[in-house]
Amino acid sequence: MNPLCKLGAAIVLLGMTGSILAQTSVAVSGVIDTGISYARNAGNGAQGKLGEADSILGVSNVGFRGKEDLGGGLNAVFNLQAGFNPGNGAQSAGGQLFSRNALVGLESGSGALTFGKQWNFNDDWLVGSVFKGGYNSGAIFKFSEFDAVSEIYNNTVKYVSPSLAGFQGGAMLGLGEAAGSVRSGQVYNLAACYQQGPLLLAAAYDHEQSAGVATGDSVYKLATLGASYGLGVLTARLGYAHSDISGPGVFQSIPSLTARKAYAVEAGLDYALTPAFTCSADVIYRRNTTLANSSKVARLLAIYSLSKRTSLIANLAHLSNAGGASETLVGTDSTAAGGGFANQSQTALALGIRHLF
Repeated sequence: MNPLCKLGAAIVLLGMTGSILAQTSVAVSGVIDTGISYARNAGNGAQGKLGEADSILGVSNVGFRGKEDLGGGLNAVFNLQAGFNPGNGAQSAGGQLFSRNALVGLESGSGALTFGKQWNFNDDWLVGSVFKGGYNSGAIFKFSEFDAVSEIYNNTVKYVSPSLAGFQGGAMLGLGEAAGSVRSGQVYNLAACYQQGPLLLAAAYDHEQSAGVATGDSVYKLATLGASYGLGVLTARLGYAHSDISGPGVFQSIPSLTARKAYAVEAGLDYALTPAFTCSADVIYRRNTTLANSSKVARLLAIYSLSKRTSLIANLAHLSNAGGASETLVGTDSTAAGGGFANQSQTALALGIRHLF
């Protein structure tokens, strides 16, 4: 049975289960995010490229989540999300049906404990709130050293505390599942968040151990800090990330890179011109202190809501590289880190539609 047939059968089965068990609720939801884009200096590094753009602000997906009341304030929960590309209908991650979430667990007044394939705390508390942009719009997690600013991990156990006077904390452990080694391929993520009224403060730390036999001692560390504050129609955002890669390795979130350290800063403003029309402006600066190279992104984003579910999107981004950096907005045929060519700039425009269901 092909993956789409499996997904359809699963939806039908879960729908039947939800109707049979009165104490269980099952919701089907998703998002379709697509449009067209044009990028300069794509292709062989000098050619322009016009094409369909999937995931301007986020990966399209369909999923279902559920909750069963077990009594005494205890609930069983699950969340399954399958990512796909609207342009051709293919899975967003080859060979992975539920590539965007696959978890089950328990939640109560003491917090939530879940197991499976899950997002790190950057995605829970910082991406979208502080770090803006998607896969075709110049996001900070597109930079070589900063993929873990937005990442989903396999084989995880995750705990999120309840909110107490605006404070929350959390911890996640990803099991490497290597014979004879607890550390090989292990991931852990620690985070804290404070959210009260218009103020959001959050910090997270990610630690990935290489799963390769020859590179088992290599480690990828990422620390993130972020804040946002809303004042009427204006919201200000500021985020910082520091990456430390000890050497080449087999990591879930980043490709194998030589030892390096880097930092990135994102500053942004969101302005609601009307209840339906919001504009955002962001500047991102990345600096690799080991290789002495840097990259800058300037981005303008406009979102016009036709309804609560449907929005029109326009995103314009410009990236420049210096000191031999080879980052890119839209991938080229370069094999260099970041997917671009050294010291080359790139400008990309994406126009699209986003529908929630």
